[in-house]
Parts: sequence; structure tokens; C-alpha cells
Amino acid sequence: MRAVAIACFLFSASFIWTNAFGWYKAYEAVKRSDQPTVQQGDVIGTLFMPKLNISMPIYEGLQQLNKGVALDERSALPGKGNHTILAGHRDTVFRQLGDIQRGDELVIRTNDQTWTYVVQHIRIVKPDDKMVLVPKAHPTLTLITCYPFRWIGDAPNRYVVIAKQKGAG
Repeated sequence: MRAVAIACFLFSASFIWTNAFGWYKAYEAVKRSDQPTVQQGDVIGTLFMPKLNISMPIYEGLQQLNKGVALDERSALPGKGNHTILAGHRDTVFRQLGDIQRGDELVIRTNDQTWTYVVQHIRIVKPDDKMVLVPKAHPTLTLITCYPFRWIGDAPNRYVVIAKQKGAG
């Protein structure tokens, strides 16, 4: 029995230690800011949440989740399609996503353009819910993170924020 307990402890400790650096880097990527800025390197844009006065880098591909906000490959950047899907960890970059409400603005900025979205819906769905991936008729931004926010381990649901581009039909 002790051997099993020790093995479980060592496994948990190694998991936490291995991921701690990546989580710290992603958490540090969230910056308090008055202006959304775009960085160089592998950053493709910036997500700015004016209500919270924070901005965070956007990276291309879900494999980049440990760095910050990740653009889902099944979607497009603003201006290159009608549906942009961004994912982030609930305990790092999207830690405060639960403070966003209907009517709040979200801003995406790349080096050449800025798009502003207004939150229309907030939903809690199952991880296998594919409705969040469907193409949209109007330019839409969808943010996805695990839910509940304070859950330890693999969360059973997803927190989804859906925002429509300001001024779009």
C-alpha cells in the first residue's frame, strides 16, 4: 500500500514539475496593458480584453497552448475567414475569462490590422461539443477554455465565449 502511495506521489510530483515551467511562461504572457501590442517571433497577434486591461500573445496552433493563447488550426485569423477560434488554459492566460460578460469587447490585433468583437453568448459545453467549431455567417470570435475554472485535473466541461465582430452584418 505504501509503495502505491509513494508511486502516485512521485508521478504527481513529476507531472507538476514538468509542466510548471510551461504554465509559468503562459501565465507571464498575460500583460496588463492600455494598448494591445504585437510582439515579434512566433506570435501572430495579440488578444486584448479592455474590461480586464490585459493583453496576451496569440500563437498559431493548439500545440502552442503552453505558451499562451492558441489559434485553433480549424479556424482562421480575422479577415481570412468568418470564424476565429482561440483556446487558452484556465489556470494561465484565461484565468480571468469568467469575468467577461455579454456586451464586453474583445480586440485582436496583428501587425497590420485590428478587429473588435462584442461578446454575444457565454456557454458551458461538453468537451466533445462540435458546435463551437462550425463556420459562422458573420465574423465571429470564439474563446474556449476548460471549466470549472478551479477544477483540479481534467475538467469535465468547456467555457465558451462567443463574440461577433463590431460593425459586421
